Amino acid sequence: MDFELRYLPAFRAVCETGSLRAAAQSLHRTEQAVSYQLRRLEERLGTPLFDRQAGRLTPNARGLRLLDFCRGMHRDWSRVRDALDAAADDAPLRIAAVSGFGRYVLLPLFRDGPLAGTPLRMHYPTAPEVARSVAAGHADLGFVHCPQPPGRLVQEPVAQEEIVAIGSPGTAIPEPGDLQARAFVTYDESDYVFATWFAQVCGTAVPSLHATAHFEELEEVLAWVAAGRGVSIVPADCALAAAGRGEIAVLRWPERRCRNAIHALHDPSTPLPSAALDLLRALRERRLSDA
Repeated sequence: MDFELRYLPAFRAVCETGSLRAAAQSLHRTEQAVSYQLRRLEERLGTPLFDRQAGRLTPNARGLRLLDFCRGMHRDWSRVRDALDAAADDAPLRIAAVSGFGRYVLLPLFRDGPLAGTPLRMHYPTAPEVARSVAAGHADLGFVHCPQPPGRLVQEPVAQEEIVAIGSPGTAIPEPGDLQARAFVTYDESDYVFATWFAQVCGTAVPSLHATAHFEELEEVLAWVAAGRGVSIVPADCALAAAGRGEIAVLRWPERRCRNAIHALHDPSTPLPSAALDLLRALRERRLSDA
């Protein structure tokens, strides 16, 4: 998928709401994340898409053409996806998962673990988008790192992750409360992750932090931290391999470990495919072996 396509939901939300703040609220993201995506989209297309006046963002002529394309593409893609799902006799297991857990825990189970060979379609949206995907019937199972508002979906805790601070190789381990003075690298799911870490390790709310960069994907965060451009707070599963290669340092305080529950989401009105049941069983077994 072209990178530009990843930025279209933010572009469309800004067009339809008229401001970064309203768009960020509708997408359940920070204004910084939405601004980053707009900037990257305009850079990749090589043209401005908005008239920026009096604090409002109004799509210019090129922006209006792109907005029409976005709306048409959304309709067409929904039809294609529904048609493929209806036609497939051996339909793949459809999973929506937050990136850290999906890429670093779930994917290995299908690549070379107990579910190897299972037909699979997995994507990595933000937690609210995971819930919407399951509720709309576009995913059989969803996995989120933060509880979702009560609704008709079943939420089941199926795993536990550790959240850790990371720095460049050789980073001295300060007192946890002193970490806030460093430059931070943030990402789309970092609000909840940072809040959980500060609450459990420091016993405080997230203080005012200096963000030196913001990214969508954890891979970019790891690369930025490895280059000495700042520190971050991430799920340990995504950091341990890079730490083992000496690319980053994991900063832990043994008496102040941070733990977070991962929840599986599914629609109780729709029977789960056998592959989904196998996955949930494998995760429960993994959780017991880690206890």
